[in-house]
Amino acid sequence: MYDLGKGVQECTRTSVVAALGPAGKRNLTELDIALTCDNVPAAFHEFNPWRVSLLPDTLVRNLHSNEVQGAQVIIRDFVRGKHSETYTQTDDVIELIEPLLDHAFEVNPCATIFLDGREFEAHIITSWLSHRTKYHQRVILLFYTFKYANGKAFAEAVEQENPALSWRKTVALTPVIFPDELPKLAKHFGLGDFGVDDLYAAGKFWIDSILEQSMRTVAIQIMMARVKPCQIDGCHDPSVKKAFNADYAAVNLAKYVKNDPDVRQAYPHLKLSTGTRAYAFSSKIGHGEQGYFTMSLLSGREIPWETDERRYIRQGYATPGNAAEIADWVISDRSEDDMALWQWRDRGINREVDFRYPPLDAIEASGT
Repeated sequence: MYDLGKGVQECTRTSVVAALGPAGKRNLTELDIALTCDNVPAAFHEFNPWRVSLLPDTLVRNLHSNEVQGAQVIIRDFVRGKHSETYTQTDDVIELIEPLLDHAFEVNPCATIFLDGREFEAHIITSWLSHRTKYHQRVILLFYTFKYANGKAFAEAVEQENPALSWRKTVALTPVIFPDELPKLAKHFGLGDFGVDDLYAAGKFWIDSILEQSMRTVAIQIMMARVKPCQIDGCHDPSVKKAFNADYAAVNLAKYVKNDPDVRQAYPHLKLSTGTRAYAFSSKIGHGEQGYFTMSLLSGREIPWETDERRYIRQGYATPGNAAEIADWVISDRSEDDMALWQWRDRGINREVDFRYPPLDAIEASGT
């Protein structure tokens, strides 16, 4: 629970303790992981430490854990839509995951912590977790389709890392599907990469291949913006149509996980997870124009939102409560907004919440 305006950067000890609440009264939080060159998990959202530290501008994978641990955490200034070389130091330092988890469980022994594995590192982290019984029943690892062609490929990659023999039963896993990865999966499975039906079939093949592996899969996470057909009216750009079709397919995959009778019978405890992705922030970019941005995982630099109809996809990801209506779990970068939204709805009041995220909105040179 970070807040740049208050000097709290993400993936830090301060932000984790804030997420767990006063006296550890909240039980859930999520952390992002990147592996160092000696395969030690460190707490980073991006795979490059540049945005949040003065470490070398390179991939975390190129740095040793001794170089990373204890580096000063910073908040970079933002000027006209660009991170700058000027910054403010925070009271936090870069943490390795193990001491950070240990501290979180000291604050709240009943907490469950989601670790976001991403990229082609989750099999190494799975093995790492399997040897740490103190985290069993306490940690859930997310991993993605990015480099794992199917469930068998993931399990075989884990086996190559010398996990504990019991890893399939002790390491809780949540595989994640992003709509924009569905065309790649469709090509891998020999399907067309454009139509909703083929994109859905590719995602279903991948989900089924995971569930067939007898791993401790506790949830399937489907990212979805829930775009509407009217938002694409009159557009003839194939890339835009493909992006919309992928989101329609993702929503259908969520319904498959949540409602398919065969899935429910075989995996009655399987949850449907989703997320509110609030790496959407705004900044004045000149002539009174406001730009919207997200972050590159590989560089830590800002990426402007698409200005075509795909902006509705970005907005859908970032709007609290949007995808949450059909999910059991929501991993939210806007947890306070999401919780407040559902409190209002429980009382019969349908609140509108803007997609922008004030704690991430850039603090301009004027100080406003």
